[in-house]
Amino acid sequence: MNTDLQLVPESLLKKRHDLDALKARRAAALLTNPRTTRKQISKKQVRIIKPETILCQARARKNAGVRYNRVQKKGMQKRASDKEVVKNKYWNEGREEEMDEGEVLKQKELEAAQAAANNEDDGENGEDVAPKRKKSKLPETQIQEIPYKANSIGCTTIFCILIRPAVHATPKTVRRTLSTLRLRKVHEGVFLQYTPHIRKMLHLVEPYVLYGIPSVETIGDLVRRRGFCKIDGKRVQISDNNIIEENLGDAGLICVEDLIAVLTSKDMDADAFGKVAKFLWPFRMGARKSKFQKRLLDMKDGKLYGDQGEVMNGYIREML
Repeated sequence: MNTDLQLVPESLLKKRHDLDALKARRAAALLTNPRTTRKQISKKQVRIIKPETILCQARARKNAGVRYNRVQKKGMQKRASDKEVVKNKYWNEGREEEMDEGEVLKQKELEAAQAAANNEDDGENGEDVAPKRKKSKLPETQIQEIPYKANSIGCTTIFCILIRPAVHATPKTVRRTLSTLRLRKVHEGVFLQYTPHIRKMLHLVEPYVLYGIPSVETIGDLVRRRGFCKIDGKRVQISDNNIIEENLGDAGLICVEDLIAVLTSKDMDADAFGKVAKFLWPFRMGARKSKFQKRLLDMKDGKLYGDQGEVMNGYIREML
């Protein structure tokens, strides 16, 4: 008798027997009723488009074409100002949050009504009601008015983002203009020199783009965090200053700070800006609202498009 053989537990033998029996049953089932794998199932899927969808796309394409021709002939007319527009935003220092203009007006009306009621009490009762008036006075909130530019008139550099895809429902003229601006994919952004010619092109495609004045900090974050360059037709990340020196050294640009200086300078050199703009690959930004927010929470961008002025910095921060 060989004593070198190890004894196998009965439970393990039973498990092996059950597995062998299961494999045998599956092999027999495949012989009688062969199952198709996923690779065999894949066929050409037929996409069904409703007639209402075709009519809706044709109507949208027609309306976009009519708008394009109208703006090309007559301009934006009263829809865009040729002067610098300055607006105010309100900051509540007590709550440390931004307030809507309507909320500020309501608060001022309440304070005015309370002051009028206190004055009437003073007139009727004389000096005896003065202590009560002080107790019932509303707490004063420190609201700070912060002026900002609401359009891009007077600036030299703007950042433009494509917010709506240029699909087949978009007229060819609009797609051609967007391609000229190097905006071919949705949520891609480029730096543009704000000249009268560029302004005219942006007005032609305004419902499809979002643009405004970026600050120096925003431009620096864009170049450092999302900066890619174009080398031999390929998208290469700007990971080292040597890449900039090899491609833009002839123009005197050797580092990322030089790129930022060209993009933010007020006395802009058109040739240097053109070289930097061609060197930088269009910035791939993220969506302001996720699919979950849009579909389930019904959070939509609404009529957010066109010239946003200095407010554009906040939108860029959301999409970085």
